[in-house]
Amino acid sequence: MQHIIELLIVLLGIGVTPLLYYRFPKIPKHIEPPDDKKRRSLSVIIPARNEEKNLPLLLEDLKEQCYGNFEIIVVDDGSKDKTAEISKSFGVKVITICDKPSGWLGKTWACQKGAEASEGELLLFLDADVRLKPQAVERILKTYEKKGIPLSVQPYHKTEKCYEQASLFFNLIQIGANGVSLKKPQNIGLYGPLIFISKDDYKTIGGHESVKENIVEDMALGVKLKEAKIPYDLYVGDEEISFRMYSGGFQSLLEGWTKNIASGAMRIPLLLFMMIFFFLSSLISVPLHILTFFISEQGTWLFVYLVFYVLWVGILYNLSKNVGKFHPLAVLFYPLPLLVLVFVFFTSLYKKIFKKKVVWKGRSI
Repeated sequence: MQHIIELLIVLLGIGVTPLLYYRFPKIPKHIEPPDDKKRRSLSVIIPARNEEKNLPLLLEDLKEQCYGNFEIIVVDDGSKDKTAEISKSFGVKVITICDKPSGWLGKTWACQKGAEASEGELLLFLDADVRLKPQAVERILKTYEKKGIPLSVQPYHKTEKCYEQASLFFNLIQIGANGVSLKKPQNIGLYGPLIFISKDDYKTIGGHESVKENIVEDMALGVKLKEAKIPYDLYVGDEEISFRMYSGGFQSLLEGWTKNIASGAMRIPLLLFMMIFFFLSSLISVPLHILTFFISEQGTWLFVYLVFYVLWVGILYNLSKNVGKFHPLAVLFYPLPLLVLVFVFFTSLYKKIFKKKVVWKGRSI
């Protein structure tokens, strides 16, 4: 009986996957351009703390955009490196903030100050590790102008080093848990790396001040938009809208995901949470049962779970191509990045429950 229950859990996880990842919506590439005379002014706001390596890449990308009618504001959030100097060398507006008020987190305060200093009627918030091909801003602007509602993009995750493969499941969970991939999108919250919103809508929801204490401020902003009855669209990035997260080493990867994952999980609606739960339970169960049945020499069950393993590898290979550049070996040996996810989740949950601090970019939060 126990084997049957465990088998049902595996099958249920496989069964919910096409529902959970029904689609991966991309920013359209071919939209009829509106009248340029009717276009509103745009401000690009980049909160940056110790981003001397990433920032020049993004600023160079912004200089090469086909649509170039926008101002760029870099908010130097108390950096201890050359973030401010590099920004000034590109001729952009630089705001340096050294002390944030009590009750604010660094990023929310930086975004708020950038918005207050902006002159544009439209605001594009970008994380410093985002990369944009020359058509990217034009695509985003045209997509916004077609519907006139805020939009947010989870960039395509480009990886270079071996340890970065550990982000595979974090990317899938982040997209799946937001409900953007469902047949009927749920849009639980925004994606922090790229948020496009009019200044009027931004002011209506109280800006970043309304979410100043939230570690997952992007999800909180989405909640504020819903409360104000302002609809928004979510997209998944492609080669033209990408990022390379946590390039500073494996420790930065662990710290970054630990900062977000438990707080984000607590905001997921129950039904969506259960779908994620069975998705992960099935993935975890299969390799564990392979090991168990191999040791106990139960050949029939071992064969069954080997078939499931091959099936999951095929499913993950197809899913991974939509969210980032992940090596086939990371998919083939998926229990390894899955183990990192489980470790980070329970570490984050422990810190959340017992109110332990997480170190991120030299700050304890």
